[in-house]
Amino acid sequence: MAYRLLVGLLGAIWLANGWFQFSAWVLRAGPAHPAPLLDVLNGAAGLAPAWLRPWSLRFVHLVHAIGPQTMAIAMVAVALLLGLAMIFRRGLDVAGWVGLAYSLFCWVALCALGFPYTGGQTDPGVFPAYAIAFLFVLAVAPVIAPSGSARARPRSWAWRAGAMLFALLWVFDAVLKWSPYFLGHFLSQLTSAIQGQPSWVVTYIGWTIAAVRAIGPTPVAVTVAVAETALAFSLLSGVLVSLAIPLGFLYSLAVWTTAEGFGGPYGPGGTGVRGDVLGNVLIYALVFLFLAAGRRRAGRR
Repeated sequence: MAYRLLVGLLGAIWLANGWFQFSAWVLRAGPAHPAPLLDVLNGAAGLAPAWLRPWSLRFVHLVHAIGPQTMAIAMVAVALLLGLAMIFRRGLDVAGWVGLAYSLFCWVALCALGFPYTGGQTDPGVFPAYAIAFLFVLAVAPVIAPSGSARARPRSWAWRAGAMLFALLWVFDAVLKWSPYFLGHFLSQLTSAIQGQPSWVVTYIGWTIAAVRAIGPTPVAVTVAVAETALAFSLLSGVLVSLAIPLGFLYSLAVWTTAEGFGGPYGPGGTGVRGDVLGNVLIYALVFLFLAAGRRRAGRR
């Protein structure tokens, strides 16, 4: 039952992502922005490292030849179909593989692999966590598919790959947190999340900012770096993982609701999260729930 709920929740997130992308790339198109998706791709190509930039520009030219709106509608359709497949638990194996490939494609095309890693960047981009989540969909598909047997077990290779990549993702994030820029400009990560937000989000994040100022931005930034390092070590080594999973879930939600501003601001142009999706660290929280459900199924606490 837990696996079904988690896959269904990921499906609902993808339906939301499909709507946000439709809003940003199709509905927004007009005289001032005739091809919003092309603007996003050009922006990613400009940020890509030197070895990736020629390939990114070739893809931009290809999309221009196909038609930016045609490409946008196709990408929105993929997002919506992935969401429906997971909600109704139909074709989960196909959805898992397509979702994995599509997430990696978006990471390259829309986010240029998360580059550039400057200015206090705190993660490698939006889509690695989504790709990892689809590995867990592949892992649990035999258990929750309508055609599955009562004795079906999760795919161990997909589960292990998802868990290992998730641990390495936390290692990468933790390394970024120790950068001098992040440690010295922690408060700006919070204040930037306020821009364009509704009043209740501004108020909520404002409380967090006030608490950080009272304690001191640098001590809080160091605490964040230590916390992420501890989570990375636990997930990678298996030490105290039963404690790391619930704490990591709560920590991920805390980051999503503050530094990510609940994934917003939301508007006609999509979302504030790069890639026009509901959230980034929200998917970290979802993966922690997959890990918790797996431990519970295995009889471990």
